[in-house]
Amino acid sequence: MAYATISDLEEWLAPEPAPANGVRLLEQASDALDAALIGAMYEPDDPHVQDTLRRACVRQVHWMMERGDETGAQDDVQSMTTGQRSITRRNGTGSGGSAAPRIAPAAAIVLRTSGLLTMWPLVIG
Repeated sequence: MAYATISDLEEWLAPEPAPANGVRLLEQASDALDAALIGAMYEPDDPHVQDTLRRACVRQVHWMMERGDETGAQDDVQSMTTGQRSITRRNGTGSGGSAAPRIAPAAAIVLRTSGLLTMWPLVIG
């Protein structure tokens, strides 16, 4: 189930309307947030948590719309040319390349500032 509704998305995108595939985008955005929050501890019924997830979800959808890649199929594409097709893939490992983010920077900010997405260092020894 999506963390936000079409009404929430329309409010965020105003004055533009929600796209025809808005329900699907909200579901995909919620899935992306779930993946980002694997291992996070929070109470899903807490109104603050629900509001945070709603706000992050509409930002995630907006980012997906701006990228024009709702499926994430182009996450590893660094550049693309249409004439005589030329595609450069990202190098996700080693120096000189980085993997494309799976979550919108604006959604990550909402999750971090609310305390849902925390970064704790792992100290061994």
